[in-house]
Amino acid sequence: MSISRIYSEADKAGKEVAELTSGLVKFNSAHPEGRTDEIVPYIAEYLNKYGIVHEVHATDPKKPNIVAKIPGKSDHKVIWVGHIDVVPEGKSEAWKYPAYDGVIKGGVVHGRGSSDMKGSCAAAMVSARILSKMRVPNPVEFWFTSDEEIGGGAGAKWLAESGRFKGEVCIIGDGNGGGAENPSIDLGCKGGAQTRLIAKGKTAHGSTPFLGDNAITKLIKVIPEVYKIGNYKLDLPEDLNKPIRDSVKFYMGEAKTPELQKVVRRMFNYPSVTCNIINGGVKINVVPDYAEAEFDIRLTPGASVSDVRKEIDRLVKAANVLGVEVASGRETHASGRGKLGDKAGFYESPDTVFAKQFAKAIKKATGKRPGMKILAGGTDGISTSKIAGIPSLGYGTSISGVAHQPNEYITVENLVLGIKVYAGFPYFYKP
Repeated sequence: MSISRIYSEADKAGKEVAELTSGLVKFNSAHPEGRTDEIVPYIAEYLNKYGIVHEVHATDPKKPNIVAKIPGKSDHKVIWVGHIDVVPEGKSEAWKYPAYDGVIKGGVVHGRGSSDMKGSCAAAMVSARILSKMRVPNPVEFWFTSDEEIGGGAGAKWLAESGRFKGEVCIIGDGNGGGAENPSIDLGCKGGAQTRLIAKGKTAHGSTPFLGDNAITKLIKVIPEVYKIGNYKLDLPEDLNKPIRDSVKFYMGEAKTPELQKVVRRMFNYPSVTCNIINGGVKINVVPDYAEAEFDIRLTPGASVSDVRKEIDRLVKAANVLGVEVASGRETHASGRGKLGDKAGFYESPDTVFAKQFAKAIKKATGKRPGMKILAGGTDGISTSKIAGIPSLGYGTSISGVAHQPNEYITVENLVLGIKVYAGFPYFYKP
């Protein structure tokens, strides 16, 4: 039986997938450069080794994307999408092992991007190798993309807008699929209403501040007003009621204190908001005439972005601080077209044939029926779903709470499970 063969091959691939993950980690594809022009040839070399057809697509030569193509007997193509760019590593002294050494120790691969999400990419590479030697019922494409961490501009967003993504259904390899103990499917992910405050004042010498108008002081007064958006009740689609309850239950497992539990209970019905960047001032003895702050504001899929922006405008105006204005921030992911254009994130119904068959594939691999949740972060699924129009569901190999953190890691156990899910699903999919 093909599924049995896939699982057998996956169980034997632990060393291979760990070494591939380590190899991917060793390429520094962190932003702000986010270059993938060294990592793509590494993937291509592996695909060439096993005679797997592949193509490189790039709008920016420093940020290429690569796709592995597995033929199938039907016309019902399944695509898998994962990203090979990562966030910066931060302070080196915070890491037990160097961030880009890809240390393998005790069934764990360490390093920046191991969990988010080069481990999943390694699992997809092995899945392509396994499927390339089999008669697959449905054709499969494995896409490895750039720029996900900054919105997909040279990656999934461009691939979707240029019509390069073509498939009947899409698996997003990003996110935390819960491993073998608590498997879950991401029905969708949050979107953003990223916001920037700009404060303008008048410069003066630091010894005579009363002759100036301090832009930073103005900014400090208004920042707390933007945080009040966290109390704005979102108007959400009714069919998300149960997935939201299940999502809260999933994330409650990570909430170890009463304070965190309170946050988790609110995290889907209200926006999350955090001020992550502040810029202002040119010299210690110069009163600043310009300052700005950027807020990462996340909204549950289906929420109106424009309604939230209007409320932020109202809050800032009510603060009545002259010289402070609201500007749209840098969007972290693509907007949709038409009716989808104003809606945050994306989601699929848990009642579709696709969702039920994907759940069946994960249950077969783990022995447990997966839950259905909304991912708190954003993924390339916004581009595949809202721009390319391909129904998209997520299952990632990531470890909860380690993405974007120092000492990021991934377990070989999760990687092997990812191979079983990614290589196995094309056999379960029957449209």
